[in-house]
Amino acid sequence: MRECKKCQVQILDDTSICPLCSSVLETAGEEERHNGYPDVKAVSQKLTFVVRLYSFLAIVIEAALVIINYLTFRGIWWSAISGISILYFFITLKYSLQKNNGYKTVILVQLVGAVLLVIAADNIVGYQGWSVNYVLPSAILLLNATIGILMIVNLANWQSYLLLQILTVLLSCGCVLLWKFGVIKSPILTLTALAVSLCMLLGTLIFGERRAKTELKRRFHV
Repeated sequence: MRECKKCQVQILDDTSICPLCSSVLETAGEEERHNGYPDVKAVSQKLTFVVRLYSFLAIVIEAALVIINYLTFRGIWWSAISGISILYFFITLKYSLQKNNGYKTVILVQLVGAVLLVIAADNIVGYQGWSVNYVLPSAILLLNATIGILMIVNLANWQSYLLLQILTVLLSCGCVLLWKFGVIKSPILTLTALAVSLCMLLGTLIFGERRAKTELKRRFHV
């Protein structure tokens, strides 16, 4: 039996990672075998069944929608939008729930998937550019807001979000490049996203001082 020192529970299955906090488990002594955490394999098997059931139903439903779209075609392949939506929810089930990834990974996967879904929908219905002009920079602003909230909630470990802040700056710079190459026509939200990302990163570095520098050295090995 293994024990998580952080959560103060024993784990009954053979995993080496705590299912609650993802810490590395230690071997528990014979006298400490109490408050055991239930076997997580049963939960994993249920999630696997749900994913498989969803996959089966998704394929059947999407096939039916494609046939209906083909028989009633009026110039728009709306079944492609439904297919992308079904794929998005599959990714949510597979990588956000079944894989039990950390919440930071879940946030990024969900946000990237949603943006790609909107961009695909924009192209399917006849590209007008609203997906890259407004949705893409708005997603970066939403990510900044999420990071700010998480830093406030988790003040004891706020520096762990520094890498996400750097990512928002890089994404904002990518949007600026899209503007320079003419893909983005309306740069207002893009420049706003870049300004907010830079201000948050700069503020973290200035007010964080030693803890921010330590986090950068740990992340980039410098």
